[in-house]
Amino acid sequence: MSEQAKIDEPVKVITTPETVEMNVAVGEGMRRLPVYLLLDTSGSMAGAPIQALRLGVEQFKKEVDGDPFAKESVYMGVITFGGEAQFVTKGLISFEDFMRDFRPDSLSADGQTPLGQALWLLVESLDKDVKSSVKGGEKGDWKPLVFILTDGEPTDEWREPRQTILDRQNKKVINVITVGCGPRINQQNLKDIAIGPTFNMNMYVVSESGTIKPLKIVDTLKAMPLVPGGSIIISSFL
Repeated sequence: MSEQAKIDEPVKVITTPETVEMNVAVGEGMRRLPVYLLLDTSGSMAGAPIQALRLGVEQFKKEVDGDPFAKESVYMGVITFGGEAQFVTKGLISFEDFMRDFRPDSLSADGQTPLGQALWLLVESLDKDVKSSVKGGEKGDWKPLVFILTDGEPTDEWREPRQTILDRQNKKVINVITVGCGPRINQQNLKDIAIGPTFNMNMYVVSESGTIKPLKIVDTLKAMPLVPGGSIIISSFL
């Protein structure tokens, strides 16, 4: 881990989420909401970090499964990066298929942290798998949401693909949200990698009754102007 890694520091978020126009006509059919999970499965994630990551994915599945609109509209892409980057779902799959086929408890931690490779796989999928709107015709997919669950210690060159994603003119993402996992997180890298909000999912507070509850690092995420069902997806990591 980097000597500059900081332990569970509060995250200051300076971001202006993009407002997405919600204009879905009855009879148009359900528009897809692509959601990408980029999961750090490198050696530095062994122990508490990979446990936090698994917990985050399980909570995500539970929250989306409980929201009828999100459950129908969300399409998933899962990319792991540990040793080498792998597109686990090989494209976008329905949330139903994701629930059935993807098991977070199968994730293990090993190898280097090729975040840059993972971001290039994301770029390829945005070009290939996300549907564009047809002028005067069918509307395409909602702008994708991207979550990167990591301890913030990439080992390859990631700034170029991040800039490529930021500069896209077509098939843009709405946010790249970084989620810090584990007791030791490089908060500066977490903020530098993100295109939008960043927060930690491993921070807890103990109430007066002794109940342990997640600490809401960024409560405003729940009110972000997203597509229908988008807020439940983001709040699932809080």
